[in-house]
Amino acid sequence: MLSRRKPAAALIALLICHLMALSAQDTAFIGIHQADNEYYSHIFDTRASPEMISPETPAALKSRTDGDPVFMVYGWHPYWAGTYAHLNYDYNVLTHIAYFSYEVDTATGSYSTLRGWDTTPLIDYAHQRGVKVMLTVTNFGSERNTKILTDTVKQWTLINTVIAQLKARNGDGVNFDFESVPAAMKANMVSFCRRAVRGIRAELPLAEVSLATPEVNWSDGWDLEALAGICDYLIMMGYNYYWSGSSTAGPVAPLDGENYDITGSIREDYLDEGVAPSRLLLGMPWYGYDWPVSSSARKASTTGTGTSKTYITTIQMVLSYGKTFDNETSVPWTSYQDGTQWHQMWFEDSLSLLLKANYAKKNGLAGVGIWALSYESGRPELWNGLKAVIAGTVSSDGNPALPGTGGSEILSLTPNPVSDKALVTCFIAKQGRVTLSILDSGGRPVALLAEGTAPPGIQSHTLNAEGLAPGIYFCVLTTPEGRSVKKFAVAGK
Repeated sequence: MLSRRKPAAALIALLICHLMALSAQDTAFIGIHQADNEYYSHIFDTRASPEMISPETPAALKSRTDGDPVFMVYGWHPYWAGTYAHLNYDYNVLTHIAYFSYEVDTATGSYSTLRGWDTTPLIDYAHQRGVKVMLTVTNFGSERNTKILTDTVKQWTLINTVIAQLKARNGDGVNFDFESVPAAMKANMVSFCRRAVRGIRAELPLAEVSLATPEVNWSDGWDLEALAGICDYLIMMGYNYYWSGSSTAGPVAPLDGENYDITGSIREDYLDEGVAPSRLLLGMPWYGYDWPVSSSARKASTTGTGTSKTYITTIQMVLSYGKTFDNETSVPWTSYQDGTQWHQMWFEDSLSLLLKANYAKKNGLAGVGIWALSYESGRPELWNGLKAVIAGTVSSDGNPALPGTGGSEILSLTPNPVSDKALVTCFIAKQGRVTLSILDSGGRPVALLAEGTAPPGIQSHTLNAEGLAPGIYFCVLTTPEGRSVKKFAVAGK
């Protein structure tokens, strides 16, 4: 990767290389939405369990008791999430769910599949809890997008079919996810969005129309200022800065510290191009990538294709291999060996996602997006981080507010209760002597996890509970600033 501030010739060379990758039938580089869709379409039965099929018209959207939220939390619900996944979402945090997806038939403009939109119980369930439900319309690849964007007859078929589906299922709007739009279609994309908004609003005046847009406008296929003025909002897919085919391992969604990162994308590709912050959401990844690499060194060169890992999968791996929080990019990573092969995984945790959400709020963005709901498998820590951002209980420097100490703190201890091993993550505010110990319910020390001088930043330590009897314990972090205590339970074997 090269800096955006490097000489123009270097940037042109980089852009040419990237565009060459995109042009090869869009196979060299594809976004995570497309990659996940292609993977699961071959293995997942999209039919809901008979007792969960809901062909009747879902309930109308119920008003939220706290009024319309000022900070949007917009999550894509993929069809492969499973029949009951939506029961585990936190509807007090979510404002929008985008059902993924209506897949465009480029021969007609209608759909090749609805992936269960016509029977899902999610719409009714979300509406009863005051959460809007959108229909995501997907079309991946420059050739497929050209077929739609050059044919107004197909476009009106698409628009009218979407309207019919929204009416039949009480949908609240549409999210267009057209990826790899070529430069030649830049004006056509703007014209299509004008038609879509005009057509949909004529039949459904309150429907929201949004776009999923790239983290970097590599192909120059997006007139982002114009599109933001036409649609209700854009959701920048702030991930895949490093992807399955990257030459080195690295952060999927670096907040800062890279030549191309979220901070630069928001500022240079969006705000500086005329997109109003109030029309922009930051999409965040609930996934990471695991690559085979040449060594254990940070950002080692890759020796093969990376594999995406959902948040819940990375949690289990980190319990075995530990993690390092990369302060430069605000993203955690880990290295491990499988036989003689080194692997390196860059992923997201509750802190890295909290920092991204807090960045969005501090910079006046409309909210955040999530790819993808269900990847957390109901774990609460990601929802709790979003609640902290929405409530404003995050300090001005982006670190979690530390009541009573103003400094170092135990951020998380997961899982809790502990039956085997748990991961303890701490924030160290200043360099100094640190101890991390375990006390029983009577205040007696039973284990020492860490002791010594520690630099500022994020630390993670593994708690092995095999030798602890079932009961209540306390994890205690002691630093020059004071103590932080986290209560936890050890479950019976």
